[in-house]
Amino acid sequence: MSDDEYGVLVASHGDAVPARDRLRLHDCQVPALDSLLRVMREERIDREVRVVGIFAQASGRTKIDKEFTAIVDPRSAAALCHEITFARFEQRFEEIVREETTDD
Repeated sequence: MSDDEYGVLVASHGDAVPARDRLRLHDCQVPALDSLLRVMREERIDREVRVVGIFAQASGRTKIDKEFTAIVDPRSAAALCHEITFARFEQRFEEIVREETTDD
C-alpha cells in the first residue's frame, strides 16, 4: 500500500484505520479495507470492535487483528457473532487475492 493510499484511508476513516505498520495488504485488497471500515461505521460495528491490524501473506492468507471495545464482553454471544463475521471478512480478503492472481 502506498503512502497516498494510506492517506486516503485516514482521510476517509480517521483513527479507525490501523497504524501504518499494522497493515500488510496486497494492492488488490486496499479497496476491501476501505469497504470494511465504511461498513463497520455504517452498521455501527465500530462501536464494539476495532480493527488494529490486517496482515496478508504472499499466499493470500489474511489475518485481521481486532479488539473488542468496553461495550462487548469477549465471552458474550455478541463477541462470538463478531468473531464469525470477521472470519468471513478474512475469507473475502483471501478470495480477492485468489481472484486477482487467477485473472493474471
